[in-house]
Amino acid sequence: MRKSIFLKNEALVFLLFVITAYTVISCQHAEIQSVEQWGVYELSLEGASEGNPYMDNSLDAKFTNGVKTVTVPGFYDGDGVYKVRFSPDQLGNWNYTTESNLSELNNLKGTIKCVEPTENNHGPVKPVNTFYLEYADGTPFYSVGTTAYQWTSVKLSIQEKTIETLKEAPFNKMRMCFFPKNYRYGNDTDPWAYPFHKKDSLNDFAQPNYTFFKNFDKRVAQLMDMGIEADVILFHPYDKWGYSQMGKEMNEKYVRYMIARLSAYRNVWWSLANEWDIPRIKETIDWEGIGTLLQNEDPHQRLRGIHNWYHGEHHFYDHTRPWITHVSTQTYYFFNAIKWRNKYQKPVLFDEMRYEGNVPNDHWGRLSAEEMTSYFWQAGLSGVYGTHGETYMNDSDKETEVRWWAKGGTLMGDSPKRIAFFKSIMEETPIKEMKPKLVSLSEVAIPETISDEDSSGDLIEQFNNNIYILSKEGEYYLIYTKNSGQTIALNLPGSNNYHLEVIDTWNMKIGIEEVIRPGEFQYETKMTYTALRIIRKK
Repeated sequence: MRKSIFLKNEALVFLLFVITAYTVISCQHAEIQSVEQWGVYELSLEGASEGNPYMDNSLDAKFTNGVKTVTVPGFYDGDGVYKVRFSPDQLGNWNYTTESNLSELNNLKGTIKCVEPTENNHGPVKPVNTFYLEYADGTPFYSVGTTAYQWTSVKLSIQEKTIETLKEAPFNKMRMCFFPKNYRYGNDTDPWAYPFHKKDSLNDFAQPNYTFFKNFDKRVAQLMDMGIEADVILFHPYDKWGYSQMGKEMNEKYVRYMIARLSAYRNVWWSLANEWDIPRIKETIDWEGIGTLLQNEDPHQRLRGIHNWYHGEHHFYDHTRPWITHVSTQTYYFFNAIKWRNKYQKPVLFDEMRYEGNVPNDHWGRLSAEEMTSYFWQAGLSGVYGTHGETYMNDSDKETEVRWWAKGGTLMGDSPKRIAFFKSIMEETPIKEMKPKLVSLSEVAIPETISDEDSSGDLIEQFNNNIYILSKEGEYYLIYTKNSGQTIALNLPGSNNYHLEVIDTWNMKIGIEEVIRPGEFQYETKMTYTALRIIRKK
């Protein structure tokens, strides 16, 4: 009898063991989360909140798929929550192990499964063929940017207006500061929240305002979902709050924190500065140190650039530096674009080439819509990428002055729909196989350098009255000129005929369409802002 009871108990223990083992295996299997390639996997953990977790506690996670290992920094997100964000770039299972100075966060293990990306996820943008950009999956990316410097620092209602506006706009890149900006034309208001808490009315750079950071994350994610690259500007000089004067130690702490929070978003680009060479920040921030830090410590290796103040090359940072992935310039010297491409051997973006608008006295913010549109054609056919901005006061808020270039909101100008038309033309080209050529119509040679005093004068316009040609020789030509009465001359090689289109870039119409023969070709423009498209017939 006792033996029978013992056997029954033994059987019951065995059954419980089997059930427990099955449950553990099932739970482990259930914990394997799927994340799409180039998506964002977020590991959220609870840990200590005492003291100052931002300064004192560390968390990393090593992800490996058996071939590749990526060490990803984690971050404290407030309220006892720690996070790690990882964007897998290869399909299959990735195992992770955490490392932390907190015992409850150390040596935690798990597995995620990287699956095929969804239809609108093409991965991060990367340089291709030296001068151009494309997505990681090989899908072409033609950058048509816009600027709203402090849109994430203004009222949340205006931020929502910006998101709604972007859904209907042609732009696929947004230049945006992390820190609020203090400048004229309504830019002297305090932010909706401060990035760091204050102590006795002074910034405490050791105490992030996690609410502000979380909102910034949200906006970057919204842009990603719309297919818009977030060109995140880390530092700028237009500052009455002290964020440009944090000091080397806190600058590096902040940049590492930004890497941990944002690097996993595939649409993030790092811009070290808006106008790095303005004297009050030129010597106070270790630009080389910050750039090298990003290069060495960003696990996802997002694009990196740094933006200058005046238009001339003598204000450029040394874009040959290995941590710089692309040339980000403030300039409208289109006649120098080819020279800068050849010198730096990287994609070139004219990230600030003046703005459409009507601000008083400042030539940089008073372009007509025709001029803003023309700038895109001149930049694009010079083999570089242009960026839009707009300074009209818009209708997104009744209580404060809002201009798109600064705060976002709504677009009031007439150039965006013309820029959309330009973008559609450029996206039809075999862009990464094309080379630019400039035909100068100036009677004097283009000078090697132009002083800043000349940057807004007639001299610049004289050198911008040129013919711009972007071509894949013998197959595909785009030609642009601002002026009527100009003669465009080409030698079209081969024996096949070509198809000619004359494009009215302002009215967004394709006018003349005809077949032309190979050999010497000439066309005299009959209107301003004319483009020609010439494609060899099969």
